[in-house]
Amino acid sequence: MPDLIPQPIVEWLEQQSLTLNAIQTLSGGCVADTCKLSLQSSKGARLELVLKQMPTGSSESLAAEATGLQFLRLSEAGALRVPEVILQEENCLLLEYLSPAARSVDFDDQLAIGLALQHRHQNTRFGFSLDTFCGGTRQPNQWQGDGFCFYAQQRYQTLAQQCLEQGLMTPELFDRLLILSESLSRWVPQQSAVLLHGDLWSGNVLSGPRGEPALIDPSVYYGWAEAELAMTQMFGGFSQRFYQVYLHHSEMLPDWRSRVDLYNLYHYLNHLLLFGGAYHRDVERIVQYYSG
Repeated sequence: MPDLIPQPIVEWLEQQSLTLNAIQTLSGGCVADTCKLSLQSSKGARLELVLKQMPTGSSESLAAEATGLQFLRLSEAGALRVPEVILQEENCLLLEYLSPAARSVDFDDQLAIGLALQHRHQNTRFGFSLDTFCGGTRQPNQWQGDGFCFYAQQRYQTLAQQCLEQGLMTPELFDRLLILSESLSRWVPQQSAVLLHGDLWSGNVLSGPRGEPALIDPSVYYGWAEAELAMTQMFGGFSQRFYQVYLHHSEMLPDWRSRVDLYNLYHYLNHLLLFGGAYHRDVERIVQYYSG
């Protein structure tokens, strides 16, 4: 067995009487090392699995990802396909490999309807049973009854504080961002806490074996549906057909796009924290608009 396969996976493969035939590096992740394992059983059956490893040796983010995938898959709101979790041990995660096929003709419709159904799964509180991770950043999820307080304290202010401590923003910008975060109710309508993927950009939506939409790399929590839709607008966005069908099958307010930048301020802060100054301009622009 090659050295790059961690010992917990080696032991699991031996227990399952599986032989490793090939390893293929997979692209797409910026946090974990990801590869496809081509396996064969003692009876000759072939199987492909995805192995994710954290190079730093930390297991917490992969444990959170596994919990999120299982929750999306097994909850009553599991309307969209997610890969099955096979094993999570130490700093590695073994998943079902979804062999990609060409998108079905109704791919966008399936994605929109499935997400709308997922967003019908509500909670009386905002947060989740554990902290999750958006990229490499811890996403606090302490349960809170008030959505405005939840987003102010556990999203905007948490990241702004980290950016300030790392010299990525000035104290003046930090102070203005704090004021903005405490005033969310001026612009954001009251919304229920619904089940979110939490990191829903186009790179985390795959086409499955039958051309169906499948979600990967979640940062699950209960939050505002508008915040989830806003993130789909980053990095190119989804098709107009997707948004039309989603709005038809949900209770989303028709003016939700007017709040996209405000919601995505959280993700711009996260990108500033992860990747540096290139995102400072976006943070400053949004803060200036809402507090200028």
